[in-house]
Amino acid sequence: MKHLHYKDSSLYRLFNLHDEKAKGRSVMLASSILSGIIGWLTGGLFYTSFLMHNGIDLVKIGIISFVPYIANCFAVFAPSILERFPKRRWVLFGGRLAYYLLTIFGTTVMPFLVTDPDLRTLCFAILIFAANITNALFAGGYSAWHINFIPNNVRAEYFSTSSMISNFIALGTALISSLVADAFSASPYAYTIIIILRFVALGLALLELWFLLQPVEYPYEKSGDKVRFSDIFTKPFSHPKFMRTLLLMGLWTFFVDTSASSINYYLLNDVGVSYTFTFTLNMLYPFFILFLLKPVNRLIRQHGWLPMFAVGAILYAIPSFIYSFVTAANYLWLMPIVRLTQHAFGVLLNTAYSNVVYVNMPESDRVSYLAFYSIFINALAFCGVLFGTWFVGTFPNLDLAIGALHFGKVQVLMWVESFGRAFVGVLTLAMMRSIRPDEA
Repeated sequence: MKHLHYKDSSLYRLFNLHDEKAKGRSVMLASSILSGIIGWLTGGLFYTSFLMHNGIDLVKIGIISFVPYIANCFAVFAPSILERFPKRRWVLFGGRLAYYLLTIFGTTVMPFLVTDPDLRTLCFAILIFAANITNALFAGGYSAWHINFIPNNVRAEYFSTSSMISNFIALGTALISSLVADAFSASPYAYTIIIILRFVALGLALLELWFLLQPVEYPYEKSGDKVRFSDIFTKPFSHPKFMRTLLLMGLWTFFVDTSASSINYYLLNDVGVSYTFTFTLNMLYPFFILFLLKPVNRLIRQHGWLPMFAVGAILYAIPSFIYSFVTAANYLWLMPIVRLTQHAFGVLLNTAYSNVVYVNMPESDRVSYLAFYSIFINALAFCGVLFGTWFVGTFPNLDLAIGALHFGKVQVLMWVESFGRAFVGVLTLAMMRSIRPDEA
């Protein structure tokens, strides 16, 4: 019997240190794992808890949440800066280092120096604004660099495999951290644990930066010798299919972000879930990727990225709507049903969505297209978060009764989100003829 060796496997073909592009994908995977861990340790429930410990209420959390989207519009200047550098690794390194120092170290230390709650909110906003301006100017450079490592013939397999591996490790780390945080949640050291987790995340950020220096950097394709600032706006509009696809992504982003800044607050403050309960449910997502990875890739190969994104969006809207029915009385049984259903549909949705931006993007001058994409998407995300913040601030005591059921402001926002997900899915299917890639 012939045994399958690791070097003959698809995993080795995707990730190894001998082939230049496979090494690049290995670095991308390492970065995805580390940034995932960093995101879980400094974002989500831990971030909401960190802000609540510092006297930031739901409306202020919403205000802080939309600051990055304003800052990210500075991506308009990214091509003018990056195109001046034929080799960019150290420029990108400096930008990402500044981002991590501001967004993790700066925001962690600042509350010890500033005690006034309103001034703290302002300082949080300033630090996050500065961090995200820096990120907006340089993050697109990594995308333009790394896209060379994932040609079309491996892209679907890469995205799904990378997502599975990084989620397993990142969510596993987050689960362990949540166990520690819950163990001290009723003690005077609860906030101290949150602070320690943020410094652990900073150490991991430095490790990620080292990884990102390792892969080969290919020449960047250009359609002309001179990069003009106006290219960011003129080039995308010269490709109607790209713009139509971007319109769908913008609508999707708007609806998804309407409740993004308030769901965690609702779960912690109103429902009363523990970190461990939430992260245990999150930890199960990679298992769904493991079992559904092959059929999802097969569906994408058969039907295309955009149709499968549309189907995933419509399916995902169902548990998103049911999420609004989760309360302190029923979360122990209803929340697992909702989250596990989201996991199942999310494998298809997330895998397909991960490549939507590239489906109709031309090969040359990608920094310009990615800059416009970043501006447009962040503008729509800002509008979504702004709408959500306005809603919870305008209707703080909303209590909508339907029979014996009562729905508050955050739950109604979940209705808006779920409707938007389904709407974008249906609209994508309706526009399919005008957005289907030429090579399809």
